[in-house]
Amino acid sequence: MYVLTAAPLAPGIPYEELTYFSKDEVRPGDLVEISIKKRVVRALILHAKPAKEEKQEIRSALFGIKKITKILYRDYIHPTLFQAIELESMYHLQPIGRLIYDLLPEKYFSGRISPLLEQKIKPGFEVNLLQQPLAERIVRYRSIIRESFAKKSSVVIFFPTIHDLINSEKILAKGIEDYVVSFHSGLTEKKWNNSYKEITKNAHPLLILSTPSLLPWLREDLGTIVIEREQSQYYYGHSERYNMKNVLIRLARASRARVILGATLLSLDSYLMHEEREASDAMPIQYRNDLPIEVVPMQDESHTASPYLSKKALNLLHQMHKEKSGHYFFYAHRKGMYPTTVCMDCGTLFICDKCDRPYVLHKIGGVRTYVCHECENIIRIEEENSISCMHCGGWRLTTLGIATTGVEEELKSLGIPTFAIDGERTNTRSKVEKVYNAWRESDYGVLIGTEMAHNIFEEADEIVILSLDSLFSLPEYRTDEKVVYLISEMAEKIKNNGKIILQSRLTKMPVMKHLKSHSFIEFYKDTMKERKEMHLPPYFVVIKAKFHNLDNNYKEKLESEFTEFEPIFFEAGSGKTILFIHVPKKKWEEDREVKEKVRHILSYGDPEVNPLHFFIDSRS
Repeated sequence: MYVLTAAPLAPGIPYEELTYFSKDEVRPGDLVEISIKKRVVRALILHAKPAKEEKQEIRSALFGIKKITKILYRDYIHPTLFQAIELESMYHLQPIGRLIYDLLPEKYFSGRISPLLEQKIKPGFEVNLLQQPLAERIVRYRSIIRESFAKKSSVVIFFPTIHDLINSEKILAKGIEDYVVSFHSGLTEKKWNNSYKEITKNAHPLLILSTPSLLPWLREDLGTIVIEREQSQYYYGHSERYNMKNVLIRLARASRARVILGATLLSLDSYLMHEEREASDAMPIQYRNDLPIEVVPMQDESHTASPYLSKKALNLLHQMHKEKSGHYFFYAHRKGMYPTTVCMDCGTLFICDKCDRPYVLHKIGGVRTYVCHECENIIRIEEENSISCMHCGGWRLTTLGIATTGVEEELKSLGIPTFAIDGERTNTRSKVEKVYNAWRESDYGVLIGTEMAHNIFEEADEIVILSLDSLFSLPEYRTDEKVVYLISEMAEKIKNNGKIILQSRLTKMPVMKHLKSHSFIEFYKDTMKERKEMHLPPYFVVIKAKFHNLDNNYKEKLESEFTEFEPIFFEAGSGKTILFIHVPKKKWEEDREVKEKVRHILSYGDPEVNPLHFFIDSRS
């Protein structure tokens, strides 16, 4: 008899791991049928051990262990691929079930039984780096597709977002429309079924366009794996707990496939791989900086007619209004009216009393409303003086910062046609596309948006970045990296001889120097030096654990256990304590005992490996 850990594969059931038993031998990666209450569903076996090794656990269990209904498919996920997923789950300290649920859509869980396969074509694992503008990368990808088809092998190109996929599909599919398959969550049931049929039945090599997924491994002829915009933070996915890019690379290694990492500017991970000769360049890497950027010091703009806009931005708008032409994009980092409210008497921020996050002022249904974006607590303001400072009781509260709604109201007062995309007013894909198409088809106008808008729009005559200063107030080590990548991608969307106007009061920040430099090589060298000195990725792996009301004795134990990994405690307020430990990357990759120790001791603290944010809770 065998004791099994199974992950249900059924819509509406989370990645929860359940315990069952079987009289017949069952292996990890097998597909079985189980019963949950009155439902009979499919489940993937994650772990399997002989019952004699689990006697004590079985006896002490507080529940009866059910028997699986039947074995449906042996090696549903090929052992080679399953081992790769298991290694990634250990690396990121995440349940295997979480990874599988993130990489297999719910549409796949019912009615289909095709296994994930090991690849027959074995070109040999290698990593190639492609740092070029998007248009040049697309040309290169088309060449790679032709070469692969000639060798009877399929190509998969992974994209971080659906919009990236859709925008690239138009060009990549030209001339090979019958051999292109797309997979993403935006597909209708009919289109998804058609794609599934093609990938499992079509004998001709295919171009597979997908957001991060295991589905391309339904093909045995997968030879090349491209990870487009490999530096994008959107590879962290919905949970923000781990980088899916790393999982895809691990799967490619297991499949002996070629990997191409493409970006306008490569990530620091890829730069280090190149420096340490773990990756080669597909085309000679150029670090030349041709950004058409002008940095405007906003501290010198105190006499402009607008609190949001510099003279440069106002001149652009005046010219647009006069000529009745032009499509401009105004980027605001925050949604709402104002991202910060502060007491003018004592300087205290107006924060949520439940989670200590700053309230953001919005206008909802015509009523000024404070919303906490962490716990969604709200305060409606019927009168200007209906709130007071939580610290000193003063009434002199003032709003600060730049956000989409406030800018929109300002532009409307100037008579400028405006269109806004943010998570508040365009919270569905159809709403986003409706607003975007309206802006694009208008005679002229300004699209105001957050990063949501940046990800969808394809080109603009001019771009104004209203401010990125709020980014620098966050204690996050990736800020400079994010700013450089964001602006370099925006620059590719400028038409003709347009410019990016970056408004800032922090013009002496080091990243501003890199943006105006003639080469990005200093950005890489300076940032990598800083990361190495501070024991941060990509040289080190940082493990974050969160505790509530941490006992002092347990805190001392943690310090003792992890002394060699430089434990640092951060008191986040409301009884929250965050622990950071720093493990050399090679040691974390190669030493299983270290991972097991961290997993065991920090299980209470819900550990995360290299989380996207250090001081903002990842979504569960």
